[in-house]
Amino acid sequence: MTDPALVARVRAEVAAGIDPAGLLALYADPARRALLRERVRAAARAPVADGDLDALCAELFGFGPLQPLLDDPEITDVLVNGSNDVFVERGGRLMRVDVAFREPDDVAELAHRIAASVGRELTLERPFVDARMRDGSRANAVIAPIGGPSLSIRKFGSVSVPLRGPRPSWTADGLDETAADLLDECVRARASVLVSGATGSGKSTLLRSLAAAIPSEERLVVIEDTNELVLPHPHVVHLECVPGRDGVAIGIADLVANALRMRPDRILVGEVRTPREASALLEALSTGHEGSLTTLHAGSAAGALARLELLLARAGELGDMAISRHVAHAIDIIVHVARDRCGARSIREIAAVEESGVASLWRAGEHDVRMPVRLRSRLR
Repeated sequence: MTDPALVARVRAEVAAGIDPAGLLALYADPARRALLRERVRAAARAPVADGDLDALCAELFGFGPLQPLLDDPEITDVLVNGSNDVFVERGGRLMRVDVAFREPDDVAELAHRIAASVGRELTLERPFVDARMRDGSRANAVIAPIGGPSLSIRKFGSVSVPLRGPRPSWTADGLDETAADLLDECVRARASVLVSGATGSGKSTLLRSLAAAIPSEERLVVIEDTNELVLPHPHVVHLECVPGRDGVAIGIADLVANALRMRPDRILVGEVRTPREASALLEALSTGHEGSLTTLHAGSAAGALARLELLLARAGELGDMAISRHVAHAIDIIVHVARDRCGARSIREIAAVEESGVASLWRAGEHDVRMPVRLRSRLR
């Protein structure tokens, strides 16, 4: 266990001049982490074992005892139910790990640090926060009086998964080759694609896979809460939301509107969540900006269409019939992804958006692709 006196002295000498709100972002940068590590070693004024040095740095600048878990590439989620009650998801399965905080207050302190890193505060009036970290990881923190202190951290996955090939690939996990050809063709033909699925189902991973089919000469403008879509493309401009203390100061909808003035060939939106975001995206797609890619939380392709229409209805700008036509003209296909009980992620359905609703093109386990007239003419 780290010596409290040593922690206090090193904090005074090394961390005193660093903005507390920026500690986690600073420690996430590998180059700066290495520099901080050497500064801490020098400030210790005595030999410190590498393991103890890492623990000391993690306590001062990072996620404390959780840091080794967050650095483990095989772990996708870290869940803290209490100071001695920590779980991780590895390979799609939850398991308890032998990791503990010294005191319950240490969990609360880390929760406050996470909130501060994105310009938020945890208070009695607002005792929870959902934060997108600078590395793309997502953290949810809860404190009293509603519960906790507890943390739920989903790590940012930067692995690129191709549509075809040996595992990891989408065809290796059940996508038929003919269906993969269809997705390739849709992206190259500038069809607008909506990827749907539940939390952790692989929506962002599939978005990266589809973006690989975009011709290299096209200009992409990528809009996200935090830059996490690492794309294999030579001409990409990233726009990120700017959080404020009372919510998002510059949001997805603002950035979509600005992107229209940046001469994009394609607009990629990390996720559509609110009525205003849905309205801004559909407006962009309806004014000639074809071939866009985005994601949406939903339980099926039909559910994704219904949720998108509900968001537009809540925006209050269009009537029911106009909303259906608006969506049908803006979105060409919906690709639904899901995760099974073993943690494997796969494409379950590909559907076309028609005036009458969704028309299934392919479902998991099938070998034939159905092609409705509207989409066939769209791809010519």
